Amino acid sequence: MVNIDSNLRDFIQKSFPDRTVRGKHHDHSWQSSRWLYVTTVLTTEEKIHYEYLGGKNGCVELHLEGKYLEEEYRDFRRKLYEKTRQDPRLRWKSHQGKSLCACEAMFPINGWGELVEVIRQMMNIFDPLIEEADRRHKEQYDTKPYEGEVSLNENLKNEQVCMLGCSLGQLISNSLIIPDYQRNYCWEDKEITALWNSLKEIPNEGKKYHLGTIILQKLDENKYAVIDGQQRLVTLALILRELNYNYSIPLLGQTFRSKESDKHVSNCKWLIKQLKTAGFAGDLWRRMLYNLSFSVLILTESRLDLAYTFFSNENSKGVPLSDFDILKAHHLRYIHSEEQAEHMAMRWNKMMSDNKEQLNKSIAKHLFRMRKWIRKRYYNPNAKRIVKDEFSASPIIPEIPPFGERFNFNEKIQGGTHFFAYIEFFVNKYAHFSSLRQVKELQDKLQWESHWKYADVIETLLFAYYLKFGDQYLTDALFCIASVIAQHRYQTNRAMTYKIQEYAMNSEIVMMIEQATSPTFFLAECLQTAKVSGRTLDDANIKMRFYHQLQKLFEQLSDELTEPTITKKYNYEY
Repeated sequence: MVNIDSNLRDFIQKSFPDRTVRGKHHDHSWQSSRWLYVTTVLTTEEKIHYEYLGGKNGCVELHLEGKYLEEEYRDFRRKLYEKTRQDPRLRWKSHQGKSLCACEAMFPINGWGELVEVIRQMMNIFDPLIEEADRRHKEQYDTKPYEGEVSLNENLKNEQVCMLGCSLGQLISNSLIIPDYQRNYCWEDKEITALWNSLKEIPNEGKKYHLGTIILQKLDENKYAVIDGQQRLVTLALILRELNYNYSIPLLGQTFRSKESDKHVSNCKWLIKQLKTAGFAGDLWRRMLYNLSFSVLILTESRLDLAYTFFSNENSKGVPLSDFDILKAHHLRYIHSEEQAEHMAMRWNKMMSDNKEQLNKSIAKHLFRMRKWIRKRYYNPNAKRIVKDEFSASPIIPEIPPFGERFNFNEKIQGGTHFFAYIEFFVNKYAHFSSLRQVKELQDKLQWESHWKYADVIETLLFAYYLKFGDQYLTDALFCIASVIAQHRYQTNRAMTYKIQEYAMNSEIVMMIEQATSPTFFLAECLQTAKVSGRTLDDANIKMRFYHQLQKLFEQLSDELTEPTITKKYNYEY
């Protein structure tokens, strides 16, 4: 046993004059509560040191404390452990739930000379490892200012628009301004986490990781308004700041005018901190700055149609946009008031953000089919831009202005504000329709096997009925429509999607609805069309299973069948 006191401290300091030696050795304290420590090769870092603990079985340990126990230093600790875990002279220890926080030297210590020799042996073992681990850690975590190309080098002298590829570091080094009408940051946990996870895919060396398109409007030298891409850029800037990148990011100097945006920014900062703590950081800041790339479109004007027209060009090298993105720009060009265009763009962006799934279902699926089917027009669902083509502005005679729109599903599409109102009208209609009991039961009972393909077209036809007559006799209409469409299942061995949709078109149900001035005309005509019954099926195959699912569907809804003729047919069929 070696007693710890000021004399021992002075002896150890003389033995290691280039190191800092500190200790607790009050004259009236117990030896078991006394200690001395000597700094490692990182002579200014006292949170990692070699420590002699007093008491009957005094020992020397490598101690890691403070920041060295945080997530950021996990790889640092792991490197020391992996290089020494099989050394019989050492024993790694945990403390208060923290793993790899101390490593004990398994040497007897019976005098001052032996103590110094044990400390020296620990230095010989760990100092080179600590030095290497510290070097690698600094390469990863000690951020440096972006040293790549800064200027966007756009050439807009003779052009209204240009496109270039650039890194995140190049992009955020410029003065990016968020226009007033764009000042709403609304990303929540789902979008932030998805972006964070995608950053894991950024390669370490040389290769680029593309993260979509950014649209800027040049205001003056090195100052640009962010027209599209604000959410990504703000989130990426906040991630860089959390990764200790404390150099200039002009975008972070922008302010949001709504309390809701401020709340979302605060949540973003908190979530990024949690994601970082959970793991995966390292040299992410470096890979983000240099290897994260964008296609950047720069305009001289703020009108979005210039940007989207450029991207929809077949010769463009830009990232392809969705049909809805191109439709937005296509119709914005018909609006000649900048204030109206900005207002419509904001409403559209909100709908794309909040109701994208309903937008796709109501417009790109149900309404699209109805418009095609009523005119008996075949189409290839895999063809390019079919939704964009269907909902583009219809041609007009220049001298005769358009008028008389009533928001019929099959009316001609007027360019401009009418389109945006038309789309919003039908998306809202579908939102209510999809919440109805009949629709939910249809989706639930026919979701298995290939039954869903039939449920899909039945839903389209029922939506057409709902648009004409609301929820009047809606269950009766569902029974009639399902009875007609089911005939294809009963007579066909293979449920091929395009054949089912052709059958739905040729059934002329959409035209029956359109021509009917009352539900009674449609229900009567549709009922007469349903001539093939599932009651005659013999084999226990998928056709029979489909029939049984229809049974379950109408058992749930039978209390809402109100028309006696239809109720009688239901009782006979099922």
